[in-house]
Amino acid sequence: MSGVGVGVIGAGNVLWAYLQVLDRLIPRGVAWEGPICARRVQTWPEILALRPGARLVESADEVLASDVTVVAIVTSPDAHAELVRRALEAGKHVVCEKPVAMSRAEAEPLFALAAERGLHLLAAPFVQLSPSFRDLWTRVADDAIGAVHSTRGLYGNPGSTWAEWFHTAGVGPLAEAGIYNLKSLTALVGPVAEVYAAEATALASREIAGRMIEGLDPDVSHVVLRHASGALSSVVSSQAVQRYRRPGLELYGTEGTANLLGDDWDPLGFEIWRNADGCWSAYEPLDATWLWADGLREAVDAVVEGRSPMSHGDHDLHLLEVVDAARVSAREGRVVEVTSRHEIPDLRLVVDVDRHHLHDHTRPFDQQ
Repeated sequence: MSGVGVGVIGAGNVLWAYLQVLDRLIPRGVAWEGPICARRVQTWPEILALRPGARLVESADEVLASDVTVVAIVTSPDAHAELVRRALEAGKHVVCEKPVAMSRAEAEPLFALAAERGLHLLAAPFVQLSPSFRDLWTRVADDAIGAVHSTRGLYGNPGSTWAEWFHTAGVGPLAEAGIYNLKSLTALVGPVAEVYAAEATALASREIAGRMIEGLDPDVSHVVLRHASGALSSVVSSQAVQRYRRPGLELYGTEGTANLLGDDWDPLGFEIWRNADGCWSAYEPLDATWLWADGLREAVDAVVEGRSPMSHGDHDLHLLEVVDAARVSAREGRVVEVTSRHEIPDLRLVVDVDRHHLHDHTRPFDQQ
């Protein structure tokens, strides 16, 4: 084994995306696979059928006691904060699925502990790591469409038929799905100053894991944001959206328009209208192989290269405060102020690859 050891706590449906990322790191000699905690032993045969040779363990303690350097936490959200704390106390760098905690107040001590121990804590979503998103960010930062005054984001899914926590744990569609758009838009146009939100329940009952579940959380969220810059954003997120066809993100500026195509967690490129050009310009995705679990790659590379990761705790804490504010706003029917601020991360990307000569879409753009 060479490189950085990576252990995983959680064996739900997102495990396989993180293992895909790990499988890209292992051949580079920068990582090796440690234990995977799957609490339900009855799932082990199915996991081993898909991942022969995986080292499965029943307890998170067994992962934390191992000699891995990085731990990825991909359990249900209600367990995230406690597992992050335990992993940091065990001296591990941590990559955690979203949300890293159920509130800003619960997350603040975790980022403080990571800083105190000199450890990395990377919280999903990782949209800011996508080469296509960084390319779009660079063009917007360079005034390709002038001053951005309005943005729109949408991300939805039909909900879960396998995990009850999606609809009963108080997470909600904004923290589970819309947080992708929140991270993208606050990276593009800066922190949020005010939130006005409304929620609704489209489905009063659902069949989940073979049982009919009643008394479900709201599954539709509409949020209007006023950014500190003065720009306005609208974010729609839902666990009752069956399909949609529209840009994942829309940005309207004083000199043009930019649309991110696909979703920000799975970008299909982008298009830009510039008044000066009088036409739309289309840009293919820089890396069609990019995975939304890329925070694991970033954490491992940061450890290997001895640098800080391109992930900022103040940004993730700000997002949790926005989610907190949206919950209050929806409940009380009023505008709620967001007091925290974060620096817009520097995501500048110098593109030196010819988009017309990507012959092998199984490899990242920088490995063609």
